[in-house]
Amino acid sequence: MKGILISIAGIPRSLSDFVPDNGLALLASCLLKNNIDVKIFDFNLPSIFDDIYDKNVKNFLEKFSKKVFIDGKKPNFFDILQLKLVSLIIEKNKRNYIEKLKKFLLETIEKEKTEFVGFKLWAGDGFDWSIEIGKFLKKEKPKLKIFGGGPQVDIFEHLIFKKGDFFDVLCYGEGEEVVVELYNFVQGKKRLKDIPNIIFNENGKIVKTERKYIENLDELPLPVYTSDIYWKIDEKIKMFVIDESRGCENACFFCIHPKKSGKIKKKSVEKLIEEIKFFINKYNVFLYRFAGSSTPGDLIMEFAKRIIDEGIKIDYANSGYINDFDIGFENFKILKDSGCGSIFFGIESANEEILKKGMNKNVKKEDMERVLKNCKEAGIFTVASFIYPAPFENENTRKETLQFLEKVKPDSALVQFPGIYPGTIWFKYPEKFNFEIDKETYPLKVMNYKIKALFPPRMWQPLPYKVNGMSFKEFAYETEKFQKDINKLGINTSISNEDYLFYKYSDFKNTDEFLKFNRVYFYSGNSEKLKEEIETINRNSQIR
Repeated sequence: MKGILISIAGIPRSLSDFVPDNGLALLASCLLKNNIDVKIFDFNLPSIFDDIYDKNVKNFLEKFSKKVFIDGKKPNFFDILQLKLVSLIIEKNKRNYIEKLKKFLLETIEKEKTEFVGFKLWAGDGFDWSIEIGKFLKKEKPKLKIFGGGPQVDIFEHLIFKKGDFFDVLCYGEGEEVVVELYNFVQGKKRLKDIPNIIFNENGKIVKTERKYIENLDELPLPVYTSDIYWKIDEKIKMFVIDESRGCENACFFCIHPKKSGKIKKKSVEKLIEEIKFFINKYNVFLYRFAGSSTPGDLIMEFAKRIIDEGIKIDYANSGYINDFDIGFENFKILKDSGCGSIFFGIESANEEILKKGMNKNVKKEDMERVLKNCKEAGIFTVASFIYPAPFENENTRKETLQFLEKVKPDSALVQFPGIYPGTIWFKYPEKFNFEIDKETYPLKVMNYKIKALFPPRMWQPLPYKVNGMSFKEFAYETEKFQKDINKLGINTSISNEDYLFYKYSDFKNTDEFLKFNRVYFYSGNSEKLKEEIETINRNSQIR
């Protein structure tokens, strides 16, 4: 085995974490196409809970989570005290788990005579674990080439070296063409400076090569999900992520996507239909999520009509931009009939001034109302996301967004506080958006920031920035209150577009039951229930 691709994202927090990684599956396919043997080790599985949550931890967290999420009771002082003690035990067990991974990967590398390892770098625990394991592997195997890519590299780029100087190369942007060239580098056949989309250290100097975009998505090979290549793929949810488009025309001030993938590029409908037919025939998979941050409206409509014409029975979810999805009720019905179960819309705020001045979103409120209503009335599970408190937020804009929600009533409204990422306009000009931040120290402080998943956000380690003059604890609490106000309107605040498809093929009676019990399963680390749920979703979704 010449190469290993690794994904360690930390402790799973939702069913989406159990979807196969299409990015690694695509990289593996590119390598195999060039006769380079590779294996994917995706450690994001329910079984991780068995290593980190011991029996006593699970028992306490199950009782606690049922009390809070099922019975709706508030935790008392002693509950919080015991929760903090349990959190310490979990941290200790994480250490044991990391040691287990080190041993497993080293033994695999030695047995297979592996020449290179590629880490997909995530945030939080996953980042720290990958860094520690990478350091260990480099120490034990100095000649082993270690590469890093993924979301963290796209955001933090060369600063990753300050946490992990063992990396031989970091890959930013699109990596499908780069990964083969990196193997040629391992073989001594290619110079690093001649490979695009990479960052490396040359005699103490950071070198960043030119960015190159993949212009024709139809030329990409099909991702590979066979069990000989993708370790423990049978323990994953049978939903595949489809690269229907990359890039974005919207250039929102808070978003990294335009920088990563450039202008919008679309895969042809012919290629999409070919891929889905292949996946159905080879893997018996009928659930799909489109990967694009904003699936083009003309592409999705042409795709839907072809799916209907050819009688292909699938379920899929995607994301959409309001101005691109002002397609009318009848066309939303066509999407529904083609198997579109849910669409995610990035609304962020109902106030047009905030949208334009604070986010660079040129969207009219009346258009948002019309699109969301048409989508929901067509029977598509409609998800809207919001950033609160947004830049320039005040009581009037808060009220305006709540009134908008009360009028439109999306099926789910996902709310988060503003996240500031290097490479975005928000980070480049924070003072223009009512943010207070030390740009020099901020990236390294948040690079390995960890969410305390057992506690509400206001009890997390404070993030080092202010929003509209509010400290982290203040604006995190405002977000929490805003979510509760949305709940009072009878709107769910926790179900994503792919979550709806999971619910549809689960055995739960309604979305509330699905949400409550999954909160208990993940919070308490109930791997057995999660495995059962995955088996149920996989079995039910294949009945056509």
